[in-house]
Amino acid sequence: MKIPYGWVRELVAVELSAAEAADRLINAGLEVAGVTPIAPGLRGVVVGEIEAVERELGESQGHRLALCRVTTGAGRYTVVCGAPNARPGLRAAFAPPGATLPGGPVTVARIRGVESEGMLCSELELGLGDEHEAGVLALDPDAPLGADLLRHLALDDAVLEIEITPNRPDCLSVLGVARELAALTGARLTPPAIALKEADEPAEALARVRVEAVDLCPRYTVRVVTGVTVGPSPAWMAARLRACGLRPISNVVDVTNYVMWEHGQPLHAFDAATVADRTIVVRRAGAGERLTTLDGQVRTLDPSMLLIADRTRPIGLAGVMGGASSEVTAGTTGVLLESAYFQAASVRRTSRALGLRTDAAYRFERGADIEGLADASARAAQLIAELAGGVVSRGVLDAYPAPRPPRRLPLRMARVRRVVGIAPPRDEARRILGGLGLPTRERGEDLEVEIPSFRRDLTLEDDLVEEIIRVWGYDRIPSVTSPSSVRLVTLPASVRQADAVRRALVGAGLVEVVTYSFTDPAHALALRSADDKEPIELVNPLSQEAALLSPHPLAGLLGAVATNLRRQQTAVRLFEIGKTYLRADEGPREPRWAAIALTGLRAEPAWYRPPEAADVYDAKGLAEHVLDALGVEGVPAPGRLAGFEPDAHGALALPDGVVLAEFGEVAADVRARFDIDAPVFAAVVALDAVAAAPARPARYEPLPRYPAVQRDLAFVLDDADLTAAQVQAAVRVAAGPLLRDLTVFDVFRLPDGRRSVAWRLTFQADDRTLTDDEVNATHARIVARVTADLRVTLRGA
Repeated sequence: MKIPYGWVRELVAVELSAAEAADRLINAGLEVAGVTPIAPGLRGVVVGEIEAVERELGESQGHRLALCRVTTGAGRYTVVCGAPNARPGLRAAFAPPGATLPGGPVTVARIRGVESEGMLCSELELGLGDEHEAGVLALDPDAPLGADLLRHLALDDAVLEIEITPNRPDCLSVLGVARELAALTGARLTPPAIALKEADEPAEALARVRVEAVDLCPRYTVRVVTGVTVGPSPAWMAARLRACGLRPISNVVDVTNYVMWEHGQPLHAFDAATVADRTIVVRRAGAGERLTTLDGQVRTLDPSMLLIADRTRPIGLAGVMGGASSEVTAGTTGVLLESAYFQAASVRRTSRALGLRTDAAYRFERGADIEGLADASARAAQLIAELAGGVVSRGVLDAYPAPRPPRRLPLRMARVRRVVGIAPPRDEARRILGGLGLPTRERGEDLEVEIPSFRRDLTLEDDLVEEIIRVWGYDRIPSVTSPSSVRLVTLPASVRQADAVRRALVGAGLVEVVTYSFTDPAHALALRSADDKEPIELVNPLSQEAALLSPHPLAGLLGAVATNLRRQQTAVRLFEIGKTYLRADEGPREPRWAAIALTGLRAEPAWYRPPEAADVYDAKGLAEHVLDALGVEGVPAPGRLAGFEPDAHGALALPDGVVLAEFGEVAADVRARFDIDAPVFAAVVALDAVAAAPARPARYEPLPRYPAVQRDLAFVLDDADLTAAQVQAAVRVAAGPLLRDLTVFDVFRLPDGRRSVAWRLTFQADDRTLTDDEVNATHARIVARVTADLRVTLRGA
């Protein structure tokens, strides 16, 4: 949000530069993203008056060029101008030779055989806005000739670009920012003066209000202004709106925007003549009801949306945008001025459902000021009367059936010291709170604080503690050692389990990703089996591609694989720890998963090993690695999860059939849905099932004190059905407790078709250094027992 700093200083007299004020606000918790000049690169532009338009010089780029005589009071100039609004008597922005515009310096130029001594400038040429077709920047008739334009329009100022958190809607205004600076500096806050002159005729005689949806609109007010003349806004207001990033439209509409920026309260002006019976009805929309909004779009509505209507039709979308049928035009003579409080959630739902983001919706979504809207209404009515010549009817139509009772919170100074470790004197605390607009009363040694309606974020005593310390200064908090004892915190079992999975997979060279819980219906369909229940749909999705809660653990991960492949990252090794969302007879379930996806090379290419592509056994090995890290072990079982190729799909389960993990190659039709051309191998671990499975007890093993001895052993497997795992188990049994590690390091097939498998055996004792005789005896025992029990032959024997 852009806030002109000069506007702020009109409300609080601080002797700080814009940059210094920004630093103070940042230190108090209000983020200022930047401080920028309103009119960078503008110098020497003055107020000029067109004395005469002498003759036309033809056309250029669709504009009729004319020779104008311009005076600045101190000199006269001949200027060639193509602006459609150039006319004698017009006072406008003039850049004489030697002035500087954002596009560069202004010089004397020859145009159509005539010397043009300077430029009559548009908003676009001055760098103040995008408007160019309307012509030169027109100024008020009483603008002093020759005056510097920057000073005359207060353009020699800076803009604070402020980022407001959702809990601080009170700072979505010039007044709110000024209030913060008043509290930070001790300067006096002077709110905009409201001196409303009302006519004798009461507003009740000219208009009526009926609120049918009080739950969505707790308060709705209308003021009636008659006899207005719609026209351009004065130059000072137009310049100020441009500095805020707004486009001037007309005096009446600009007043509503001006007061919204000043007070933070969105307003809307209806053309009274277009409102049937001058009766405003606040109601829910009917199913399929249609409204053409100010942007010319026809909106189809539903009963969750709140409408502003008259007796016959809708005329506005509450809190979001007005209707085209009741907008203020050049022919408007009477105005119904709306200032209301709409429920934040209702405005947010409507704005998002229709894809309609406006400044008004931005403020209502964060919470308006239900009491302050009356002041904003009076301020806007006053300005409309001043700038558009209107007459304000007496009183205001105020539908406020349940007025908000005052809220008060106790504040103990001992609590400030307890929370922060230090506290300002009580009088200083009262000054700080008073500067923030929070009146206080003494209650013995403590305080009672009245919470104004514009501070909906203050609900607890500790909120007041935070207000005091952020204004008093976080730098005042001393750095001391806490006297409290340190207590160990036990993490929840699910967090400890996730950490163990994360350590295991990161250690194995995988990268963790975090994806959305939403998924594309097309992706969900590809990963769904015939037995699966319908996925859970979102009521108001961000987009069609995120319309479902993810029902499959690989949905987000495969999207991440596809993104990497599109960016030429061909070797992808990813994992994710997350949830899926499933329908069930007893209600929705959210099972937890660890999902793994691999594609491309098994490992980074290196000179000492040939490149090898990942395969289904890598996925199986990583699933076993995760289960091992969690202290459980599964036996092979058939896979059940959809999304895998049937002939490359398996599972690891408990003896009772509970599936702990599944692995396999992702099916080709699934890959096609994700636009993945390369083979992908995946595994998923059911973390809830693992948590319920009996885990092996953790056992402490001290670091070895004595050296290890290694021996290599190779067997030729005569039986084609004999697995390496069976041989390995037999070796462990025969070796006894001295065998510490057993690793396969070589496999090849002999010419006769038999397989040769070589293991590296590591022997070690806890209480001594092993001798060669001990190791040789163990080695011989292994050979003898394994060759006797299995159909294997010692290679080389």
